[in-house]
Amino acid sequence: MLLLEDVRVSYGGVQAVRGVSMRVEPGQVVGLVGANGAGKTSVLNAITGLVGRSGNVSFDGTTLDGAKTADIVRRGVIQVAQGRQLFPDMTVLENLELGGFLLQPAQVREGIEKMFVQFPVLKERASQNAGTLSGGEQQMLAMARGLMGRPRVLLVDEPCLGLAPKMVGRLAEVIRQINAEGISVLVVEQNTAFVFNLAHYAYVIENGQVVLEGEPERLKRDDRVRSAYLGI
Repeated sequence: MLLLEDVRVSYGGVQAVRGVSMRVEPGQVVGLVGANGAGKTSVLNAITGLVGRSGNVSFDGTTLDGAKTADIVRRGVIQVAQGRQLFPDMTVLENLELGGFLLQPAQVREGIEKMFVQFPVLKERASQNAGTLSGGEQQMLAMARGLMGRPRVLLVDEPCLGLAPKMVGRLAEVIRQINAEGISVLVVEQNTAFVFNLAHYAYVIENGQVVLEGEPERLKRDDRVRSAYLGI
């Protein structure tokens, strides 16, 4: 469904992503795990056209080369950014409306009603400014805003960042629910245990390169993963 082949990203003379190849199959949750600065976010930004890249990214067999970010969103590839990236001085409702900026008004209304059912706390906070929400509530709003665009693949960047353990568990439930609705999910995280408990398949990235890949149960038994990422 989503295929990356030899993707490379550079910032000035520094190469952040060095020949990454990976895939997301329909109906899968796929994890991309690695330490801070390993190149995870740059991979997502390369997919959605937010940074220049070489190599090929294709979706449903059609290349995304040269496509603008809005066109990539229209095709169904939507990114939930690291750090939420909400509009703090706008209400919860206004943030959701912006998530559906490519939809017709009736579709936006329908989407908001669905998000209020899926995330009841957002209905309670609909008229509250996004910047006044707790960290967990902001993450739920960021996820809901991404879902407003009707993604076929949702790219989620560091969703656990700054969340209490209880909220991390709630977030895992949300991702499973999203996936159960037929949406593929690519989760980028430093929290390897979180990803391994969710994903059907996972990649480990170090210094801009994929160094390991496989089903999480197999990766959990790899000594390199156990010592570097699972603290065993």
